[in-house]
Amino acid sequence: MNILVSLWRGFGATALLAAIVLPHSAYAQNVADNIRPVGSVCMAGQPCVGATAGNAGSSAMPAATTAAVAEVVDEAVEDAVEVVAEAAEEMVAMEVAAADSDFDAAGVYQMNCFACHGTGAAGAPMLGDSEAWDARMEKGMEAVMANAINGVGAMPARGICMSCSDDDLQQVVEYMLAQ
Repeated sequence: MNILVSLWRGFGATALLAAIVLPHSAYAQNVADNIRPVGSVCMAGQPCVGATAGNAGSSAMPAATTAAVAEVVDEAVEDAVEVVAEAAEEMVAMEVAAADSDFDAAGVYQMNCFACHGTGAAGAPMLGDSEAWDARMEKGMEAVMANAINGVGAMPARGICMSCSDDDLQQVVEYMLAQ
């Protein structure tokens, strides 16, 4: 699985899928050519090993062998495509989770909230003022979040962080409460 993820990152989805989904008949013929006997071994007084009736010394594989190889290759390609698709889904999920976990509540506080919550401007509860925060938390987290999302008094909606989701805002509020 790690190999597929490395290939995915190194070559991208298009190149990796193109490498896996080759024309089946061409790939099957290459496999058949690679595993066919190169020659025949003949011991004195015994029939030659590796030669089949009618094609001794021929470079072509019997049709039955080529068909069997093609079937195995088709199954392998289907399995590989399924594994790549699963790896792609996992990578997308990991990237989404990484993007979510990369949220910097302290940084957002500094950029959007500090001007008021760091100075107490317009009656904003200051960072680290547990009494002011306790009074607001008596109403419950839902009420505090409603104020953070919609604004209250002089505080604008979302505390001017228009790119913050509701979950992001909650992380910032929890960061302020933890101080």
